[in-house]
Amino acid sequence: MMRYVLYNDDVEAAGFDVHNSVIRTFTPIRPELLPMQLRDASADGFTAWLRERAVDLSSVAHRNLMQMLVGSRDKTTLALRTHMFSISDTFTCFEAGTFTPRAQLCAPEDQNTVSDYILISSDTSLRNVRAVTPNASTDGSFTKTWRFEDGAWWLYKLQPSASTEAEVTISRVLRDVGWDAAEYDYVGRFRKQVRTRSFLSPHEFFEPYDSFRFFFDDPSDDDGAIFRNIASLGAGFEIAWRRILATDALFNNGDRHMRNFGVIRSSATGEVLHLAPNFDNNQAYLAGPSGAYSEGMLKAFIRQADEKDRANIRTLRDGAAACPYLKQACEAATRAGL
Repeated sequence: MMRYVLYNDDVEAAGFDVHNSVIRTFTPIRPELLPMQLRDASADGFTAWLRERAVDLSSVAHRNLMQMLVGSRDKTTLALRTHMFSISDTFTCFEAGTFTPRAQLCAPEDQNTVSDYILISSDTSLRNVRAVTPNASTDGSFTKTWRFEDGAWWLYKLQPSASTEAEVTISRVLRDVGWDAAEYDYVGRFRKQVRTRSFLSPHEFFEPYDSFRFFFDDPSDDDGAIFRNIASLGAGFEIAWRRILATDALFNNGDRHMRNFGVIRSSATGEVLHLAPNFDNNQAYLAGPSGAYSEGMLKAFIRQADEKDRANIRTLRDGAAACPYLKQACEAATRAGL
C-alpha cells in the first residue's frame, strides 16, 4: 500500500492510499480546498474524479505518447505518474514524504515538446525530453494540447475548419459586446487548429459544474435547478449564466454539457470567485452535426424568456450584425420580433 498526498497549490488538501493502481482510501485534510465533489467522496468517488483529469486516451497519438513517456495506459497510473498536473487547475499529488513545488513541475520547453508530438505526430522531439508531467489534454471531442507561447499558456485544438470558424467568430462577438468569453485565435493557413489563452490568474482553478454541483442541495442536471443554483451565488453569476444561455440559443450550441461551463475558485481559500468565461463553441452554428443553422433552440428559448433574456439576444444580434458569417442567426432573431 502506497500513501499519497493531494495538494492544492502546494498545500496538503487530502490523503489517499493506493494498492496495485487501485485507490483504497481517501481522506480530506482541507475540505475547503477540494473540488466540491470530493468533500464527502469515497475512494471510488475520488477515483472517478482522478480518471476524468487523466490524459485523453481516445487518440492514437495520446495512447502512443503515454506508452513511450510513462510506460502505461492505465488512467489511474497515468494520473499518479504525472503527479496529476493540469494547466487548468492547481492540483498535484505525490507519494508521502516526497514533494516538488508546482511551479517546478512543468517546464514550458518540455511541455511544448510534448505538444509538438501531439500536433505533428512525430516522435523525434521526444527523445531527450524530461516529460515529468505531460499535460497533453483532458477528455473532449477533439485532440487538445497545451503550449506556452507569448508569455502565457494556450490550449491548442485540432478540429474541422467549420468548428474553428464558429469558435473564433462567436468568441470575438461576445468580447466585442463586453461579455466574458475565452479568447480564440486561428492557427495555420488551413484553419484546422485553434488556440485559446488560459483564462486563469495565479492561484485560481477552474472547476466544471459537473463537479461543483455537489455544493448545492439539488445537484441534478435539470435546467431549472442549474439556473437556480448558479443564481443563488449572486447577481453577477446569474447575469453571466443568462448570457451563456442566450449565446447558446442564438448560435444553436447544443454542446453545453456540465463540463463545458463552471466556476473559478481561489486555490488559497476555496472561495468561489466568478463564473468561468464562455468557452467551447466549436459545435455551434454551422459547425453542428447537421452543418446547417437551426432556429429551434432560439424559438424554445424565447418561449420562456423574460425581458432580461430578450435584451441579451438583442445585444448579441446587434453585435453580430456586421459579421456576414452570422447573418442567419441575426435574421432569426429579427424574425422572432427582437
